[in-house]
Amino acid sequence: MVSEPEAGGPLWKGLHPASLLVNLVPMAWRTLRVGWPLLLAMTVGGGLRGLVDLSLFLSFLGLAVARTVVHFLTLRYRVHEGRLHIRSGLVGRTNRVIDPARIQNMELVQNLFHKMAGLVELRIETAGDSGIAGGVEGLLSALSLEEAESLRRELGQHSAHVTETAEAGEAIDAPGLVEVVAYGVSVGRVGSVALAIGFLLDAMGQLPGLGVATPGDLGSRSIMGLVLVALAGGYAVSVGSAILRFYGHRWWKAGRSLHFESGLFTRRRMDIPLAKIQLVRVTAPIMRRWMGYATVLVETAAVGLPGSGGATEGMVPMVATEDVHSRVQHCLPAFDVAGDQPLRPCAPRAVSRATFFGAARWAILATVAHFWLGEGWVWSLVGWGAITGYLDARRQGWWLSEHFVVVRRGFLRRDTWVLPRAKIQSVRWAQSPTMRASDLARVIVWIPGGRLALPDLRATEARQVYEALVAAMTPTARPGAA
Repeated sequence: MVSEPEAGGPLWKGLHPASLLVNLVPMAWRTLRVGWPLLLAMTVGGGLRGLVDLSLFLSFLGLAVARTVVHFLTLRYRVHEGRLHIRSGLVGRTNRVIDPARIQNMELVQNLFHKMAGLVELRIETAGDSGIAGGVEGLLSALSLEEAESLRRELGQHSAHVTETAEAGEAIDAPGLVEVVAYGVSVGRVGSVALAIGFLLDAMGQLPGLGVATPGDLGSRSIMGLVLVALAGGYAVSVGSAILRFYGHRWWKAGRSLHFESGLFTRRRMDIPLAKIQLVRVTAPIMRRWMGYATVLVETAAVGLPGSGGATEGMVPMVATEDVHSRVQHCLPAFDVAGDQPLRPCAPRAVSRATFFGAARWAILATVAHFWLGEGWVWSLVGWGAITGYLDARRQGWWLSEHFVVVRRGFLRRDTWVLPRAKIQSVRWAQSPTMRASDLARVIVWIPGGRLALPDLRATEARQVYEALVAAMTPTARPGAA
């Protein structure tokens, strides 16, 4: 749909007419999913109560329909003077202007309803979108495939980042179904399962008539059966979620952009300009490492580092360990750290400190848990905390090259961050009272979207790293950091 131009500008365009139905069906489904208690009350209540519940449910459904219709009738967009303009709203009107140079990534989403109508949803994210409702600055649902691709190319031409055709390029990886299933298994929601079992056992002790006062009353076979059933259910959920999300996954390189596509029922394609990549994270939980794989995640300023509250954008679920270095180079062509380069460890005193605090944290949990687990578990949990704290610290590492900062953390879940130094906006040298007593300090680097802390170092070594990073933060070293 199009409307008249304003002040000689290009035509305002609207959503595809079929988008009214495509958007209405999911909206109605969400209403049904939330309002199922009212539906249940209507079927068993009857009388005046049933009429009241029916009127409430119809009111919610009517609001959903009205919201979808207003969205379709009022949303308009156009590219004018190189910028994307989006306006929407009937009572409260919203006008947004997006500079293509600030676009971090563009995502094409096509669920089952989109596929039947030949439409696609276009999501445009800029830096800091995690603080915006819905996490997307520009959301156009739904456009024809041709219109979405045309708009993507037009915005790319104005930003000078995404001008290539996404369908053509250098194929990198395409994990098969077996690897996707292995990824689901390696996610291993063991912690959540253990917590659920604990709550279930505690609740069983509170229910009258069961004759269960402590976990020991169930017997070892009953407890083992409960654990196995819970673990099987947890792994089944993980595998199912992995198949839904990553079935048919592939990623490729087209000129100066990376493209990721996956999904069983809902296909998603993420387009990320190489110039907008803030960092690459390699995560390898212990089970995935045993399989000989790791996961590669590509992030821009739209999501950022740990603690930023956003989600990862480009993701390759399973990459063979020996291929990880080359895959990082696909994302960061200037990566100048050799694949066999050993990382520098944290300070020896940092290992002792991590061991102590690991034991202390688990000691607090053990103090609470011993009431229903028994006294024998207390020292086991404290020992577990000390061991994991020690191993986590021992596996920490860092490296500072001419163009990159590399940081590795974790034992059970090992993460490695590769951060271009040109993206660093500020550097901090920090020292808590307990670190001061151990002659330790920490260097923290900030980029758009979050921060990254290096392992704890000797105070003098941390000062040297801090000064080296600050000295390199010249105007010529920081273009494109935003």
